Amino acid sequence: MLDLKIPPLVVFAIAVVSMLALSGFHFSAAGWSLALSYAIWLPAALIAVSAVFSFSQLKTTVNPHKPGKASSLVVSGVFKYTRNPMYLALTMILIGSLFWLDTFLAVLPIVCFVCYLSQFQIKPEEAILRKKFGEEYLAYCARVRRWL
Repeated sequence: MLDLKIPPLVVFAIAVVSMLALSGFHFSAAGWSLALSYAIWLPAALIAVSAVFSFSQLKTTVNPHKPGKASSLVVSGVFKYTRNPMYLALTMILIGSLFWLDTFLAVLPIVCFVCYLSQFQIKPEEAILRKKFGEEYLAYCARVRRWL
């Protein structure tokens, strides 16, 4: 079991609330701004759904608290392009939201989100998966980047 201090979805929610607070809850009235947000949100949703589908196809866990319970190493689908598609999707949702909000200050929670996830979620997950899947996981890491 992964000894998480703050689960990824809670960190995501904190980032969203922080972005909203930094923007003063002002949203851009510019049409291009919302269009750009949707242009990022839609692929993010597709990436997330694809990742969950890949996990379900192999009947393995998506629970970020229990990477050691993984019964299979998922390397197909969106996992051919990124080792962390669900975290990438959450980050893309934040980036899409940045364009909708009326301040560039909202980029700060995104940076904090990525740094926190990398250090306290992804690296510990990788250590567990390395131990569980050995050379197969190391070969996968050599082929596929952590984010993109």
